[in-house]
Amino acid sequence: MALPLQSLWRRILAHGARNCLPSSEGNAARLLDSGRAILEASRELIRGAERTLHFETYIWSDDRSGREMLELLKAARDRGVQIRGIVDHVGSWSSDSLLREARDGGMDVRAFHPISLRLPWRKWTRRNHRKLLIADGSRAIVSSANWGDDYNCAVNPRSYRDLGLELLGPILDDLSRDFAASWARVRGSALPGAPVSGPPEALPSGEWVAGIPIQMVSSLARRPQPMRRHLLMVLRQVRSSAIIASAYFVPDPQVLRTLARMARRGVQTDLLLPGTSDHPAIQEASRATFGRLLQTGVRIWERQGRMLHSKAAVLDREIVILGSANLDTLSFRRNLELNLVLRSRPLAEILETTLEHDRDQSLPWNLEHWNAIPAWRKGLQRMIYALWRWL
Repeated sequence: MALPLQSLWRRILAHGARNCLPSSEGNAARLLDSGRAILEASRELIRGAERTLHFETYIWSDDRSGREMLELLKAARDRGVQIRGIVDHVGSWSSDSLLREARDGGMDVRAFHPISLRLPWRKWTRRNHRKLLIADGSRAIVSSANWGDDYNCAVNPRSYRDLGLELLGPILDDLSRDFAASWARVRGSALPGAPVSGPPEALPSGEWVAGIPIQMVSSLARRPQPMRRHLLMVLRQVRSSAIIASAYFVPDPQVLRTLARMARRGVQTDLLLPGTSDHPAIQEASRATFGRLLQTGVRIWERQGRMLHSKAAVLDREIVILGSANLDTLSFRRNLELNLVLRSRPLAEILETTLEHDRDQSLPWNLEHWNAIPAWRKGLQRMIYALWRWL
């Protein structure tokens, strides 16, 4: 039985207290509604930094957008800003010259789990998929976008479709501590404690929303599978509506059952997924789940044109989840990920409107479309989905 929303938020906080997921009150946030907006906000933070810049990204591309970030970081380093960054070695495999140039410029940029014969096999597939930028411990960006032209619609009309958040307030303390934990994983020296942040006294111009409680859900929490456990707990308590966007949707059988049961108990459940994918096999595995979900009343939409790369949800029109984690095994059981859970009706309305624009550019699935799929293709999809533990 679904709980009242106040009880849902209390349950989210109680789950966080038991599972080392910190929360804070009195934050401010604004939605970054495209890859261009995310990169523009990132450039603004780098230009304004005075003491420190800390970042994590899965991909830092050696292209126009990636080089622009490098030049801004060089300028920040020249004015005395300490720069520490973590870049995944697999994600940024082709950018060795750019990363070497960053290190030569005095930046402490480290690769996560560098591929080598000395790396234990179990770590080869454990990647850092987080997207985080913190300036001076006082302002941050959490998003689904990497640093490169593939995520910048200002220079690439075929870029991925991404979403992010810019943040002020006490959440910065949690994000700074989480970065320090990630930094320790790449054998970085201990970081000085960040100053305690209070609610922002004044907000910059733009669509900022104040007074937001935020919970941080990080793969670095000292509990097994924190992303998956948190999602299951929340989905079981949603009472009226859920809009979920995911770039890679290969839910394990338990998550799949939870989504189906959520729809059966009357929750209007919308899944917004990519119509075209950079991983066709994953898309086939995703479609293997459609028949069961459609039969229970889940509505499924596939965005056309640019690939949907967002990882976001609006639950009961008041709870927002946004970050780097997809609904798949890599995010739930292997990669390092970072999501934020926010309770704010105004922010939820803004995000819901943004996702509705994406839905307007999407094609809906129904049982008629599902039944029209040839039997051989359904069989192939089921075979690929059977490998969900590795997708």
